[in-house]
Amino acid sequence: MTSVFLMSCFSYSNLNAQQYLPSAEAAPGEDTLSFWDIPVLKKAYFDASPNKRMDGIPVGQLGVNGGDKTMILKLAEEMSEGKHGNFDGLLIAHKGQLLFEYYGLRGRINLPHPQASATKTYTSLALGRAIQMGYLTMADLNKPLVSFLDELDPSKFVAGAELITLKNALTMTTGIRIPREQWEAFRNNPEQIKGQQEVQAILEHSEPITKASQKFLYGTGPGLIMQVIETVVPGSAKDFIKRELLDKLGITNYQWQTAPSGLPEAGWRTSMTSRDMIKWGTLARNRGKWNGEQLIPASFIETAIHRIVRESDDENFTDTGDVMNIGYGYFWWQADLKVGNKSYFSTSAQGGSGQYIVLIEELDLMVVTTVHRLEKSVLQLIADRILPAFIPTSSKEHLQYPPLEDRYLGQNPPGLTPELFAPGIVSTEAYVESRGDFSPDMTEFYFTRYGGEYKPSTLFVTKYENGAWSEAVDLGTDLNPYRDRFIPGWSEMKRQAPYKDLDVHGLSVSANGTYYLDEYTPEGDGPLRVARLINGEREAPKLAPEVINTGKWVAHPYIAPDESYLIFDVEREGDHGADIYISFRQPDGSWGTAVNMGVQINTGLYDQSPRVTPDGKYLFFWKGEEKQREDGSKYLVGSPYWVDARIIETFRAKQ
Repeated sequence: MTSVFLMSCFSYSNLNAQQYLPSAEAAPGEDTLSFWDIPVLKKAYFDASPNKRMDGIPVGQLGVNGGDKTMILKLAEEMSEGKHGNFDGLLIAHKGQLLFEYYGLRGRINLPHPQASATKTYTSLALGRAIQMGYLTMADLNKPLVSFLDELDPSKFVAGAELITLKNALTMTTGIRIPREQWEAFRNNPEQIKGQQEVQAILEHSEPITKASQKFLYGTGPGLIMQVIETVVPGSAKDFIKRELLDKLGITNYQWQTAPSGLPEAGWRTSMTSRDMIKWGTLARNRGKWNGEQLIPASFIETAIHRIVRESDDENFTDTGDVMNIGYGYFWWQADLKVGNKSYFSTSAQGGSGQYIVLIEELDLMVVTTVHRLEKSVLQLIADRILPAFIPTSSKEHLQYPPLEDRYLGQNPPGLTPELFAPGIVSTEAYVESRGDFSPDMTEFYFTRYGGEYKPSTLFVTKYENGAWSEAVDLGTDLNPYRDRFIPGWSEMKRQAPYKDLDVHGLSVSANGTYYLDEYTPEGDGPLRVARLINGEREAPKLAPEVINTGKWVAHPYIAPDESYLIFDVEREGDHGADIYISFRQPDGSWGTAVNMGVQINTGLYDQSPRVTPDGKYLFFWKGEEKQREDGSKYLVGSPYWVDARIIETFRAKQ
């Protein structure tokens, strides 16, 4: 029997006075009812020491293994009184252990709950599983979606249909626009949308698709992704999802309905238990691993759960209360949750009315909710009532400081106009400070100083420890640190250059381990090169294409984790000194024409060494000028600048 707490019977501090209720198991016969016919519980059940149920989910005790027990139990009592909407379930996991379960109203521990649009996230992970098994590659995400479907008649497509990539479908930026009446016509004529005819019908009846129209529009994408899964995996998508995901996760008590196309629903109409939602969240938390097996590529998860779409006219992107900077990845939502004066990045699966799987990586926290009528934003409730219960005491004293203090050296964030970074701390008048680089987990910041006692250039690091940044430490004059992988934890910082026969000054690594590197030569004709990691083996560096390697001093590349864009500096005709350029990956996998990033970034000085912070929020670069010594020799003086990374998207349409 599962022990649960009836909070109205004891004070929050008298935790020994617990009264026990029967477990939150479904009563006989309830498992045969539709969700809306399940009787409403007269009393809510909640447990701050969940039982092990042999379902692969580790459990612990709230308060003992993390969290403020009093705060969470008070919230649970309020939920049981209906103060926050119709919550059917609330589960909290911390550091990989389930610490709290709540079931009320129609919620049951062993009954699946309708998921609504959280289904989209499960569809995204199914595509990731197909990539892990080799039926697709990460590079395929940039290919035209129609290239994977062999039963279509392209001659009937509207103009621009070939512009839709798998990535567009995953981010709902397809450009597909179909009148509501046409969708009704599809539903009234289901034979027209069986199998791949669904895609044929959509691409015949959409408005023409252009790069300008490929903006976020909620709903345009999940069905297309399921069509590709159906095509590329052996057997059916239904069997593949069951065999390769649900069975491996131990999910047996679920419903996954069939769409009019005959394929599994991709955007809604699934049902999962709250504990099984914890499993989906754990798969993302562990970067695609379950019980030691890599089910989904870590690089896919890393991209999926971070912001790709950052701005939209869609009402879902509107900041409200303490929920800010809304973004969208591969069917995952992102938002910064403000607690006091500090923000915590969250990524979440979201289903209408409140079916949420929310991950807050900085706190190693997962919150799962099921709701059937919501009065307040789930994310706002988490920011108000759950995050404060898990913020370490040593960190709470910093909540009165300016936003982003913990990861940006106390600096107020810039907008779309570049600003000097950390004046007086990193940027000083006494030395030349060159490119600033954060470690992948953003607990270390590296920069170089030149001048005065620092000849030659000397590498420094400051570390975020015990809630504060340390004094900068001199690491010596070996200026070639690098990592083998982009993802935190995959590689320690290395000091030996990876290629002895190349004088590498700049190296960037994508999420799948591909190197992008430059080569210094006295003549300035060193090109950028690319070295992929294939089956664990590093290929020899190959020249980047001519659209990149044009001009002199092509150097300091930065590759986006998903390789969707490449930023670098170069001296080209008409530029004054080095300017920073950007090239975007095209639907066919090629690189688009490199675009000068304009007067906001390039100001007539030497603008070099672009880097985007690991959280994707800010673009850093170095800006300097040439000066002359008394003996006639020349040298550069400059400092790092930063700007909101949203500036990057303003150049996409200029290619």
